[in-house]
Amino acid sequence: MNQKRSARKHAGTGIKWLILICVLFAELLVHTWVRTESTQTILDISSAQSRLAALLSYQKELTLERDRLRSDDRIIRIAGSQLNMTSDVFNQTIYLKKENL
Repeated sequence: MNQKRSARKHAGTGIKWLILICVLFAELLVHTWVRTESTQTILDISSAQSRLAALLSYQKELTLERDRLRSDDRIIRIAGSQLNMTSDVFNQTIYLKKENL
C-alpha cells in the first residue's frame, strides 16, 4: 500500500516538473519571438528613415531644378534665341488685321 502511495507521489512530482518545463519553454519561445519582432521593427524603421532622407534630398534637388527652369533670365534668353522675340517697346503700336469670319 505504501508503495502505491509512493508511486503516485513520484508521478505527481514528475507531472509538476513536466508542466514547469513546458511553461518555461513557452516563456522562452515568447521572449525569442518578441526580441525577433523588435529587431525587425527597428530595422524597418531604420530603412524607412534612410528612404525618407533620400526622398527629402531628391525633393530639394527637384526644387532647385524647378527654380532654375523658372528663372526670368533663362526665359528671356530662350525667348530671344529660340523664338526670335524682342523686349517690349512702349512706343510701338501693333495693328492686327481683321479677318473675315
